[in-house]
Amino acid sequence: MKFMLILKVCSVVHMDCLPPIQDSFVFNSWSECASAGYLRSIQTNNSIDSGMVNKNKIVINFECVEVEES
Repeated sequence: MKFMLILKVCSVVHMDCLPPIQDSFVFNSWSECASAGYLRSIQTNNSIDSGMVNKNKIVINFECVEVEES
């Protein structure tokens, strides 16, 4: 099985999320995808202005979705 990472940037204050960010890279295992999800969540959070993160209570969610092997 292969997995694709999907990130979701959400605001707890507004109870809303931006459209999902789909990674074009396909991972060979759930573990690889999950590890990348944690790392990319941190990178994404750090790339957003900290004032905006604090004001809007931004959180980054992710999921690993199984994809068809080709």
